[in-house]
Amino acid sequence: MNELSETLKNLPELPGVYIMRDEDGKIIYVGKARILKNRVRSYFQHREDRDAKTTRLVSNVRFLEYIVTRTEEEALILENTLIKKHKPKYNILLKDDKTYPYIRITTQEEFPRVEMTRKIENDGSRYFGSFVKVNAVKESMELLRRLFPIRTCRRQITPDKKQRPCLYYHLGLCSAPCAGMISREEYNDLVKNAIAFLEGRHDEVIKKLKEEMEKLAEELKFEKAAVLRDRIKSVNELYKKQAVYSLKFEERDIIATYANDYHCAVSVLSVRDGRLTGKKSFVLEGFGSSPPGEVIETFMIQFYDDGAKIPKEIALQYEPEYMEGISKILSEKRGSKVTLLVPKRGIKADLIDMAEQNAKEELELFNRKVLANQAKSREVLGKLQDILRLDKLPSVIEAYDISNTGSTEIVASMVVFIDGKPETQHYRRFKMKAATEQNDYASMQETLLRRFNRYLSGSNDEAFSDLPDLILVDGGAQHVNAAKEVLEDLGINVPVWGMAKDDKHRSHRLVNGETGFYLNKDRDILRFISSVQNEAHRYALAYNRNLRRKRMQSSALDEIPGVGSSRKKILMKVFGSVKKIKEAPIEDIAKVKGIGPKLAEQIKAYLNSNDKEP
Repeated sequence: MNELSETLKNLPELPGVYIMRDEDGKIIYVGKARILKNRVRSYFQHREDRDAKTTRLVSNVRFLEYIVTRTEEEALILENTLIKKHKPKYNILLKDDKTYPYIRITTQEEFPRVEMTRKIENDGSRYFGSFVKVNAVKESMELLRRLFPIRTCRRQITPDKKQRPCLYYHLGLCSAPCAGMISREEYNDLVKNAIAFLEGRHDEVIKKLKEEMEKLAEELKFEKAAVLRDRIKSVNELYKKQAVYSLKFEERDIIATYANDYHCAVSVLSVRDGRLTGKKSFVLEGFGSSPPGEVIETFMIQFYDDGAKIPKEIALQYEPEYMEGISKILSEKRGSKVTLLVPKRGIKADLIDMAEQNAKEELELFNRKVLANQAKSREVLGKLQDILRLDKLPSVIEAYDISNTGSTEIVASMVVFIDGKPETQHYRRFKMKAATEQNDYASMQETLLRRFNRYLSGSNDEAFSDLPDLILVDGGAQHVNAAKEVLEDLGINVPVWGMAKDDKHRSHRLVNGETGFYLNKDRDILRFISSVQNEAHRYALAYNRNLRRKRMQSSALDEIPGVGSSRKKILMKVFGSVKKIKEAPIEDIAKVKGIGPKLAEQIKAYLNSNDKEP
């Protein structure tokens, strides 16, 4: 703590970013400050004014770093970059947008496709979204294709090789460019109108369609003109259903938040051409007590940095501390001025109220889902308590599995389930030190001995600081007895059960060395125990594979002075194996780029004196 105190004393009165680390050196919080000295010191003063989240954060801070920036804008950008890179535990972090679906139009292709995707790439495509529900994407795509029949297939389209049109052409959902049913120019017009439609520029779409329709009518192409007439009618019908929020056809986003004691939600309403065209809502778990201006500020930086289209104007429910700085950053990203405002009256204030109501609905929906999941989890845990005759509800469960490759890479996993849900932050893995032979029982005992010795020594690691309500080990009665021996020697009283599998390696029974329970008697218990067992196995196997990969990547070449990773790569590329290098003449080794005669002699001498195979 002396190092932390010394850092706090010497903080500069300059803008910058501060980084808080726990005792393991892991970054747990990143923040920005107009004046580092004032902002950072405030965390460690006025303890009675702290909220619960800040109290937990400060109690875990052991090391502090800071980065001075020239301007507040630089601090904002750096803070966002560090949060995305390190994903600190106590920072607001939007869920990765890859989990949300988008509509993608591959405008970089000669005949662009429309499709659903969960990943944004810098490939020249146009992306629209994100959408909260997959059904909303499917409905939007179906409407889009009926209005503007763009292909969805991955066919290679070449002018000299026409293909047979698919069923979508006959259903009116594709214009069949693969069969030459539409020219490239006409198809590109379809794509342009589709993009304008997705951007909410309906007036522009209708105007273009009318111009095309009139041109076709003049050319006496009445059937094609009739198709465009129907499209105009469909767009108009859709357009009428949308409420008008401005007669000036403005472009703006409206951002508001709603919080309870635990979580908060942020909702973004998009107004394009004066009409409400979309809504996106996010729940920020654990930030219900955070200042709303700070929530909106951090949210905006991440939201618009993740590909969301930046409008000319953004109306905010609360004024962020760095309002001017955010405006400069967004203006630079957009390429023109972005105005931020906090409306107090009029239509914009009404829209703020609407956005707040949407955020409230999103948070209430989230809470209902959480309560439903908690109720289901408690029901399953209650059943488990009754079946295993436990003294209390097994709210905290630790599960262990052993994975090995013969006598090498012997590892164990510890996974933790709290209230029936995996708590990945408490997962731990162990590489065996004493158990060097393929003995699952000895490995299990070493793992439990190390884990519970950490508990008895008063470890600050949250994963080891408390006892679980139930221990599950992968295996049968002998694995359970091996685990019980360790706990009895340590004087620890926690019930232990084994997760036994059948001949097909499926979760089959729970056993404790004296009695057992067949899991097929209760589907809920079976599903839960299977998920625990699979998670423990997955985590152990992933660690084993990682160690095995590292071992296989090493070779005798690693021990030769002068042969670094780059020279090792080129030698293996030329000869294919250490054995072939050993068998090759010195002259051939010397010809390899970056080796030369002297190093070739050293390599040859070392390999011959150390009879090592790859």
